[in-house]
Amino acid sequence: MTRYRDFKSLCADVSGEYIRFYLTTGCEQIDYAHSQNTDGLPSYSCRLTSTDGAVFTLTLDDWRSRLGEVPEVVRTWLGDHSNLRGCKPAKSHYQGDRYWLKRWQLANPW
Repeated sequence: MTRYRDFKSLCADVSGEYIRFYLTTGCEQIDYAHSQNTDGLPSYSCRLTSTDGAVFTLTLDDWRSRLGEVPEVVRTWLGDHSNLRGCKPAKSHYQGDRYWLKRWQLANPW
C-alpha cells in the first residue's frame, strides 16, 4: 500500500506541475501520461513527452527516495523542452502560476 501511495504522490507532483504549466501558458508542446492509463510505460511511472522529441520518464523506483525533488526537476524539464513564444493561454478564471506566468511574459513581450 505504501508503494501505491508513493506512486500517487509522484503522479500528483508531475501532473500538478504539468497542469500549472499548461493552464498558465497554453503551451501544447508537452504531453503527460502515467502507467495506470498508458500501455508500454514501466509500472509505477509517469512520462512527459515534448514535440522536440525529448521524453522524460520518472519511475517510482528511481525517485521514491527523493520525491521532494520531483516538482523542481519537472519544472526545469518543462522549461527546457518548450518554447512559450506565441503560446496563448485559454481564457479562464485561473490566475496562473507565478513562475510560468513570468516565463510566458518574457517569451511574449507584447
